[in-house]
Amino acid sequence: MMHNFLDRLGDWNPQLLREIKGRLQLRNIILTIIISLGSQFLLFLAFQSQLPISQDRFLDNSNKYCTGKIVYRLSKCLLDEFDNKIINWQLWWQDVFTWLSIIACFSLLVIGTYLLISDLANEERRGTLNFISLSPQESQNILVGKMLGVPILPYLAIALAIPLHLLSGLAANISLAEILSFDAIVLAACCFYYSAALLFGLVGSWLGGFQAWLGSGVVLGFLLLTKQSLVYISTNYPLNFLRFLNPFYFIPELVAIPNFSSIALWNDFYWFGIPMAASHIVITGLALVNLFCLTYFTWQALQRCFRNSNATMLSKQQSYLLTFYFTISSLGCINWQSILWGKVPYSSTMKDNLACLLFLHFWLFLFLIAAITPHRPTLQEWARYRHISSHKGLGNSYVIKDLIWGEKSPSLVAIALNAIIAITFLSSLIILVNNNENQISAVYALTLAGSLTMLYAALAQLMLFKKTRHRVIWAVGSLGAVIILPVVIMVMFWSNYPGNSNFIGLFSVAAPLLALYTPNGDSLYSIGVLFVIPVQGIMLALLILQLWRQLKKAGESATKALFSR
Repeated sequence: MMHNFLDRLGDWNPQLLREIKGRLQLRNIILTIIISLGSQFLLFLAFQSQLPISQDRFLDNSNKYCTGKIVYRLSKCLLDEFDNKIINWQLWWQDVFTWLSIIACFSLLVIGTYLLISDLANEERRGTLNFISLSPQESQNILVGKMLGVPILPYLAIALAIPLHLLSGLAANISLAEILSFDAIVLAACCFYYSAALLFGLVGSWLGGFQAWLGSGVVLGFLLLTKQSLVYISTNYPLNFLRFLNPFYFIPELVAIPNFSSIALWNDFYWFGIPMAASHIVITGLALVNLFCLTYFTWQALQRCFRNSNATMLSKQQSYLLTFYFTISSLGCINWQSILWGKVPYSSTMKDNLACLLFLHFWLFLFLIAAITPHRPTLQEWARYRHISSHKGLGNSYVIKDLIWGEKSPSLVAIALNAIIAITFLSSLIILVNNNENQISAVYALTLAGSLTMLYAALAQLMLFKKTRHRVIWAVGSLGAVIILPVVIMVMFWSNYPGNSNFIGLFSVAAPLLALYTPNGDSLYSIGVLFVIPVQGIMLALLILQLWRQLKKAGESATKALFSR
């Protein structure tokens, strides 16, 4: 029977069968069972030891699991008719369920990410990755087989924890629907993070053995950082968009735990001013939609890179859709009710929300620069055929169309269009504010953000057109330098020359925030902004001119070589 099952599994997905056979060895299975059951037993013992059972350990006669009056955040212990302490078993089981959920989902995401990246690195080192990509299987089946097969041991460990997960949740009076909705979000998060891990494994192979540790470390850092930094802020700020990527915020009845009782979850969450917290199903559905959309774009990039290592992660058309989706999604999370009809001063609310949006879009455009910027071989091919097509009379209209939609053309026009899409929607905040001074600050911030984006894109494209083999390292190093060094210089001047630090900061990545929050009455600020914007424009023009010269030279030389054959 098992043999027939394996045959059917191999017919459906040969890559999955290959991964399962390589990992489900008896020693690995036994070790996984021991780790999973042992961890659950230790967790159970840890909470069992916190119960007010021993009179010697609880001389003050108070404990968080007692049912009496709360004094200094602990409940007084009451006794029943048999002189036994009355225990709040619902709270105890809620604690077990919560911490089991946190440990399980964090472990599943981090360990699975590490295994997937490490597996791709090993495949490439052994030379089998190209063999797999050239096999007659569809790329989708191969990648699904990787996602299902590589983390098969963590799946087994989590499967063994499901009974305790359900038991503790039901004992804590959590409905089965809430438990299953949380499990659905964890499953959707796994699809997104695992797709991103495979993508990072394909495009980040130049990192070598450090790649898997970096990828899993970033996932762990993101989960912990968002868990710690977003728990106590209002749910009506764009940064709360990141909550949809962390399953921690969807653990049922989380606020019932004393340690998390002050967390602002989804009680006052609004979407474009529409209250969404009334229904747990609505919040869960919104999270699933966001995770599905991000998984879709990641999956598109993954399929493009798997078959063709020289292809960009996204096409230009897909980048426009991603920017549109991300801008609308993050814009819906802002505090519209306060801006439109709230009692909070809307000017300060607008600045805070716009600052959060600029922070989120900074990371979006860093990804877009990496995702749609072609490397030297692709640009050489484009420059050659663009040169030939221009002699055939297609002219400038063909070039412009190709710069907007073409797969192999430089990315600057596409990045500019993405920036226009984002700035157009973000400008809705400025339109709603009637204060002219705040409108000017916001316009300055968006203008500086757009010009910095184009500078970073032009620099990255220029570095990726270098003849050296280490073009990616040059691009990453150059972008890192122009992003980090001006901020370091600004901080150094802040302590010695605080009056000049803002002017120096206008040349850094912090320029949009400085333009947004610096008082408009400061004449040096206004002069500085009006000086920096043209300077950045001149720098951008020089970078584009240098890139165009190199493209023209490469196209002419490649064409001469083509006709000389």
